[in-house]
Amino acid sequence: MRRKPSMPLRSCSKTASRRNKPPAPFLIPLAGLLMALAVMPIGAQSLELGVSTHPDGIHASLWFRWNKQQELVSSLRDGMEARIVFQLRVYQHRGGLLPFFGDKLLTETRVARSAFWDFLDGKFVVESDDGSRRTYTSAPELLAGFLTLEDFPVSRLPPSASGGQYVIARARLEPVRLMPPLSIVAIAGAAASYTTPWERRNAQ
Repeated sequence: MRRKPSMPLRSCSKTASRRNKPPAPFLIPLAGLLMALAVMPIGAQSLELGVSTHPDGIHASLWFRWNKQQELVSSLRDGMEARIVFQLRVYQHRGGLLPFFGDKLLTETRVARSAFWDFLDGKFVVESDDGSRRTYTSAPELLAGFLTLEDFPVSRLPPSASGGQYVIARARLEPVRLMPPLSIVAIAGAAASYTTPWERRNAQ
């Protein structure tokens, strides 16, 4: 009796194979992997925020500064994944004694990206949660494309209506994030993550 051809597994897709073919890092014992995450220093981070008004509304630019960028690049080449989430909010100022309290939240936006090394093509890849995908051939290009958010339309209100409005933003970076389906993804992400304080700029 002829056997029916089996259906291809989802993990055998081209994208999955590129992500899941790193060398030794995924083969080392769990204890050793956790030790590697523990010794990777977080370093000093900061978030710079710039806000400008345009005919189509308010735009924001964010730059995540980190003095351990080379460690990030090395971990990606070793088969790890990194993730960053930018969070932006636009408020309408209503006055009051305490900042933020009583002000009206107009809009909130999250931009999430994941970065990894494509072993087949020999390139860095940055994927956004909206489905967009970009590749970079050099580490400086990767860092610029992954750790920055430039001229992002955070509000569609016209400049004439932007008086009294301001933008606050923060970023969360997970420089070492293991690829699924490993069960310690959440643990690793929490152990090697950093969230910046909120930064505020007026929309003028």
